[in-house]
Amino acid sequence: MCGIAGMACREALPGNLYISRRRGVLDAIRHRGPDASGEYSDQALWLGHVRLSILDLSSAGNQPMATEDGGLIISYNGEVYNFRELASELSLVGLRSHSDTEVVLRGFEKMGSSLFPRLNGMFAFALYDKREQKLWLVRDRLGIKPLYYLLDRHRLIFASEIKSIGALIDEGLECDVSSLHEWIYYGNTLGGKTLYKGVGQLKPGHCLEIGLRTFEWKVYPYWSLEEQACFADASPVREKELIAETRRLLEEAVRRQLVSDVPVGVFLSGGVDSSAITAFASRHYVGRLTTYSAGFDDLSEKDERPMARRVARHFNTDHNEFFIHGGGVADLIEKMVHHHDMPFSDAANIPLYLMASHISGTTKVVLQGDGGDEVFGGYRRYVTLRYRHLLHFMALGGQHFHCVLRRTPFHHRVRRYLHAFAADDVAVTMAMLLTPHDPHASPTAIFTPAFREVLERSDPFARYRECHRFFSDHDIGNRMSLVDLMIVLPDIFLEKVDRATMATSLEVRVPFLDHDLVDYVVRIPGKVKMPWGQKKWLLKKALRGIVPDDVLDGPKTGFNVPYGFWLRTSLKPMFFDHLERFSRTYPGVVDGEYVCALYESTRGGEQGRMETIWNLLNLMIWFNTTKTGIVL
Repeated sequence: MCGIAGMACREALPGNLYISRRRGVLDAIRHRGPDASGEYSDQALWLGHVRLSILDLSSAGNQPMATEDGGLIISYNGEVYNFRELASELSLVGLRSHSDTEVVLRGFEKMGSSLFPRLNGMFAFALYDKREQKLWLVRDRLGIKPLYYLLDRHRLIFASEIKSIGALIDEGLECDVSSLHEWIYYGNTLGGKTLYKGVGQLKPGHCLEIGLRTFEWKVYPYWSLEEQACFADASPVREKELIAETRRLLEEAVRRQLVSDVPVGVFLSGGVDSSAITAFASRHYVGRLTTYSAGFDDLSEKDERPMARRVARHFNTDHNEFFIHGGGVADLIEKMVHHHDMPFSDAANIPLYLMASHISGTTKVVLQGDGGDEVFGGYRRYVTLRYRHLLHFMALGGQHFHCVLRRTPFHHRVRRYLHAFAADDVAVTMAMLLTPHDPHASPTAIFTPAFREVLERSDPFARYRECHRFFSDHDIGNRMSLVDLMIVLPDIFLEKVDRATMATSLEVRVPFLDHDLVDYVVRIPGKVKMPWGQKKWLLKKALRGIVPDDVLDGPKTGFNVPYGFWLRTSLKPMFFDHLERFSRTYPGVVDGEYVCALYESTRGGEQGRMETIWNLLNLMIWFNTTKTGIVL
């Protein structure tokens, strides 16, 4: 795993000013690749690379890498797991390294952009054809690896992280207020948007192609989930075949992703997905597999460690546990905002970062269970949506009774569900089921009326409406699963995993998002994957006899991070310090009186209000530490 950066200009590169900055560009992402670095320059193009050595640890795997004649150059981040098969199929001879990078480079030499759909892995790369003066930026199918860019009439700047883009430009980056409305609902921006004006992210499965002679460019998908998710015949008589093939594909995905020239471990929560990966990895890993799990100081939250221990004993792994204390979280939050380059509100990035920090230096590669819930239907909302028409009718009649419900986490969930199902647009219902905000207090209420007026000109549900239209022919549970694969997975969960782990130079792989496995499972109707609303039915059938029954039949616990407990205790001084600093620097943005009242109301532990306070803390840290401008 690595970090990439680059710049292409309509005319020549900016000369001395540019030269003096390129070291800072690579230093900004050095954590992604501490083992080596390299650069390539042409008249109007610069490519930079920092390397985390995983395959072929020798200098032969260093980048940017060029073909022998120098006609093609690549700066590449990721892993292509089927590189050996591709090398054989394409009869690639005379390879100078044992790396997947060279296979991608030489494969493009033979196939051009038709190679992209054949790459099974996680990747983001820039590939330059010197003869044609053409550049391609490419991102993997499901958005496991990041790729940001800034493009105008005169230049294209791109990088694995936004901080490298900022290091290459003269002007400062400003906040894109139109994206802030969406961010305050989900804790991140969606569908290729960022909180920076002019900076976007290449969407999963897409390619940006630009000719440097004319500076004409286009962005297009080389693979799309909406085209892939067409139904195959899945009649009951094929049940055994579906189960057997799912088991085979998942085992093959785990086996394939164990390829490495450095040690590999597993993040083990004790849930179905991480236990499945542990089961198959322990079969195919050479030596004793190492597993890792974490616990928290707020013991009122569910503790995953006992189940993880049982799974580790069952598969005889070398198991390691870490205990996370809220007392040291304040510095970590600021550190994570720095690594995300934006305020990021999924608090699970903190334990991920801490686990990655603990094992950095001994293990360079870890397998994790992300994607299992989205691919196989593991969330409660997939089942609940099956009863949308009934719940919509009930919500319209019952949403005014919220005032008689006690303020407990359970009753907050009831109010939130009523609020979500009261929406006429099912896409809005899907979005609202994913946010725990107080249904009777908009998350934008933390801002002043004048700022809210500007903020609310944009539609926070636009991305959900767009993706929902792609899957109108699917049953509603499957529809939600596919929408999650296009939104929640790349824009929140996978971003969290990449930044939290690459910050410590740790590569995380996600076997449930294997190319072949996803292509097979998304064609199966929801009524087959989740018959009668049984979450992960197909996956659990495939794992029966492989993963212990108490794991398969146990309740779903989730990865709970006690940020509410931290906000009420160790983080309280930090919150009010940032509020004071933010209000002084950016007057007229936050309604301080409302925010203080909202903070006091969190003493009851209401999740939606805690979420709003947590989001605001991350947002204020971002503004206070980056000095990002706001122009209304």
